[in-house]
Amino acid sequence: MGIFSFESMFSDTLTITKKKIFQEESTHHSIAQGTGSSDLSSLRSDWPLHFHKVHGENVRLSADKTRATRVESFCKGICFSNRPIAVNEKVYINFAEVSTSWSGVLRFGFTGTNPDTYNPAELPRYACPDLTNKPGTFAKALSERFAKTNTVMCFFVTRSGDVMFSVNGEDKGLFFNGVNTNGPLWALLDIYGNTMSVEFLHRPEAAPVLNNMVGTSSTVESAELFQSIQSLSIDDSSPAIRYHANVDLVPMTFHNMCGKNLYLNRDMTIATRTVDEYCNAYAFTSRPLHCGEKIVIQILNIEQLYVGGIAFGLTVCDPATLTGDDLPDDSDWLLDRKEYWVVNKDICRKPDVGDELSFYLTSEGEVRYSRNNHKVATLMHVDRNLPLWAFFDVYGNVQKIRLLGSTVPGAQSRLPRSRSASSYSSLTVALPPRPPPPASLAQSTATLPSSGISYPMLPLQPQVLRSLSVPAATSQSASPINNYQSQLSVVSPSPSQPLTPSLPSSSIPSTPDTSMDTLFSDDSIQECSVCCERQVNCVLYTCGHMCMCYDCAIVVKREKGGLCPICRQTIKDVIKTYRS
Repeated sequence: MGIFSFESMFSDTLTITKKKIFQEESTHHSIAQGTGSSDLSSLRSDWPLHFHKVHGENVRLSADKTRATRVESFCKGICFSNRPIAVNEKVYINFAEVSTSWSGVLRFGFTGTNPDTYNPAELPRYACPDLTNKPGTFAKALSERFAKTNTVMCFFVTRSGDVMFSVNGEDKGLFFNGVNTNGPLWALLDIYGNTMSVEFLHRPEAAPVLNNMVGTSSTVESAELFQSIQSLSIDDSSPAIRYHANVDLVPMTFHNMCGKNLYLNRDMTIATRTVDEYCNAYAFTSRPLHCGEKIVIQILNIEQLYVGGIAFGLTVCDPATLTGDDLPDDSDWLLDRKEYWVVNKDICRKPDVGDELSFYLTSEGEVRYSRNNHKVATLMHVDRNLPLWAFFDVYGNVQKIRLLGSTVPGAQSRLPRSRSASSYSSLTVALPPRPPPPASLAQSTATLPSSGISYPMLPLQPQVLRSLSVPAATSQSASPINNYQSQLSVVSPSPSQPLTPSLPSSSIPSTPDTSMDTLFSDDSIQECSVCCERQVNCVLYTCGHMCMCYDCAIVVKREKGGLCPICRQTIKDVIKTYRS
């Protein structure tokens, strides 16, 4: 009786154990087939991570399936993880063998397509773009400088679809985003180029947490801690405010709409371009600028591997109406949009960490730029009657910026007048033309005030009067008329018969910074930006830019929308210029 009860008990226990094992294997199989729960947080990350049996033609797996090696050529090295990866689950990869015979290195990411559905013989040669062009697959190439022998790389995907990565325990930030986390995701690796062999690490020395061998709590906590650190607005490494320390700056934030290669911290004041990217890192202000307002940014990090500098621009387009696909890699292409856009590229070609760049919008629509409160320059002229959002393209050698704030309009002390060429050549135009004077005045003389020097006047005809404004001279000249900053010239309305200015060239004042020789030297003669054949020989009113020949400027004014190609301001008139 006792023996029978023991055997019955043993049989029942064995049956229960077999049922549990069968249920666990069924659950494991259903998840691997993609038929399990669609919630990635519920996936079991404590199961060992191996390579899937489906892989590229040139891949060979080790006996324990933790190492994948490409044995031939430089491609056909696609492989997958043997199970889906949970959200915030860290995957550790060791570069076991590298080469120098090829170019390019590992491509990695995630795919929502179950590897069992692929025929190994039909796998494409490359993951990018052969697989990434298909829905549900996301991958990108790693920078070659990270793919060294025995380098340990870690990557994971967040609930929001951001793929973060680190190298040898050093966080590198966002790798790419846009991953759909609503279903199972398998790790995707393409052993490409100089990457010859990689292996999954379960006990990486650089990481205190076991890879895929512990519960998700530690992994999730690590990911949350990493994101918390990334979201801090100011850290100990941020340089102090030096050049605007005594300026009362009102807090200002970036708009949450930004370029696809840029991410913002939690308080929306620090914009960081993604590692290994150099463009499409747009950051917009959260509101339009006001006339008389100055905004200040600080450069937090630079990347000397890239050329070119940060760009600044203004637009009437509300960033809330844009999407990431609307923003081009080259900011010049923004000018082709139907909205009002104006941009100035490479405003700071050789930046230093800690540099403070300010942008001041005057009540006249002039945008002035200064680096560390030195050498104010005019960037552009804009229509001050429009609501204008400022934007930056964190481009080239500038990799990270911080928005320090803005000044209250009216509270900003008046900045010195810009010494740009556009300011020197500002024009005052009197329209319409005056009627012809009496014949008795045809040979009259003109006398400069306080000079006593008379000059004969040419016969007056219907005319346009222009005044060339030049900065006051800093040194005394021998000629008494050098004290005047503007001289009057008479120009015939007929392009074929220009009149010679009645004042000698010695009457134009000069300064150490600029003179008529520099303003109208041969170096300043430029080709028309439209036809690229004729020389620039006109000025646009009212912005004052000289960028087209007279014939092209007339066509642009009448038929092409009438906007200046440089500042996009309305062309009200085209004035032909003449060189003596």
